[in-house]
Amino acid sequence: MNVFLSAGEASGDAYASALISEMRRLSPDAKLTFMGIGGKRFEATGAQMVADSSQWGAVSILESLKLVPRVILGYYRAKQAIRRSKPGLMVPIDFGYVNIRLARHAKNHGWKVLYFVPPSSWRRDKQGKDIPKISDAISTPFSWSAIKLKEMGANAHWFGHPILQLLRDRGVKSSPETSERIAVLPGSRSHEIKENLPLLAASVKEPVEFGLAPSVDLREFKAQWERLAPGRRDDKFTQGDVYGVLSRCRAAVVCSGTATLEAALCRCPMVVIYRFPKIAELEAKLVGFKMPEYISLPNLLLQKRIVPELVQWTATPENLSTELNNLLTDPQVRAAQIQGFTELEALLGEGDAISKTAELAFTLVA
Repeated sequence: MNVFLSAGEASGDAYASALISEMRRLSPDAKLTFMGIGGKRFEATGAQMVADSSQWGAVSILESLKLVPRVILGYYRAKQAIRRSKPGLMVPIDFGYVNIRLARHAKNHGWKVLYFVPPSSWRRDKQGKDIPKISDAISTPFSWSAIKLKEMGANAHWFGHPILQLLRDRGVKSSPETSERIAVLPGSRSHEIKENLPLLAASVKEPVEFGLAPSVDLREFKAQWERLAPGRRDDKFTQGDVYGVLSRCRAAVVCSGTATLEAALCRCPMVVIYRFPKIAELEAKLVGFKMPEYISLPNLLLQKRIVPELVQWTATPENLSTELNNLLTDPQVRAAQIQGFTELEALLGEGDAISKTAELAFTLVA
């Protein structure tokens, strides 16, 4: 059976590779051929790479325009692979801009479509209107998403959040209280790293351990950090093991994104940061964009502030130093965050979403 997976950025790449491994485990004798769009983890499974999406992420119009040729080329390669292959199962993962179109194309050519982690599924007010139309089944990480999608006529399932199973399978334990090292997750996109590193160099004086996505150029990253913070010989650089980094460190500074949820589930108290280029700031003013009340997943999901967020104008060295010092020195501040993380985990369901999604995949093509 042909299985075509299409994953966008770092989190989707992790989910795709885990789903491949689980499908192989559940049916070791099945003749499964995996191919699709993904990054380093996807490639490491031995699946056929149709396109590399590890550098497809962007937040501003200008940054997005830079990526258009690369994304379009990958998109058409994927369409061609789907059209030429014997129909099987297509698994889009997040990344709605490309995946909704690919899923529609796949259905038109006789493929079954299982949407895993549909885009913006964290939203409580609405879900993507096209998702029920272009999918045969949906595995969503949030209970309210499944309810809304079912109301829209979708075959939607909630098995919990896949990060819970990734953590369980890794045997990750809570952050140690004795460590003085700070975990730093600076983002997976190149423009995020470019904007966040000067802030980090000016603010964080404690020894750090960087948790870097597999897509980051490690040599170039080290060179950037050495230019901004020369002489820091105690800092560590770890690639592809974010959970390990979070479990070893006393606190974290995390670029807003899926990594904030990972830090919360590792019970690592954090300060969330996000800085974007000046051109993106100008774009936001021109289109009348208003900053939402919360941007980090822990705050969004619980609908209250449990972790501090420093975004653009408030992301200053002084503010980051103050918030980080509070985490390191005030037991009540730490305890309040960890209590919030416990509430958050209870909201996310069971820890077998990847296994249940793999089982669902087999039922679709039985």
